[in-house]
Amino acid sequence: MNGLVQPLEALENKLVYFLGRFPEYKKTLKLAVVHEESGKESHNYQGWQWHDVETHPTKLIRLVTEGISRISLRTRQATCYILRDRETVKRALTKA
Repeated sequence: MNGLVQPLEALENKLVYFLGRFPEYKKTLKLAVVHEESGKESHNYQGWQWHDVETHPTKLIRLVTEGISRISLRTRQATCYILRDRETVKRALTKA
């Protein structure tokens, strides 16, 4: 190792810091992980919506801008999100 922080470790550290600053997102991210893991068997899984993670839709934009999640589908009726790296989110949740 050359002493540099690896990308996944950097992302995990960023996420732990984010959850320290905004602890209200812990429940949201836990529910997102559960939703994704329950839907991953489905071939047409599109992601989760605001009501699946019990969070106001406007708060989900912060997860996108922070690089924690991304928009996987947007229609006039709904916006679906998916975590960028579910395993890193799970590790960060255990440390936060």
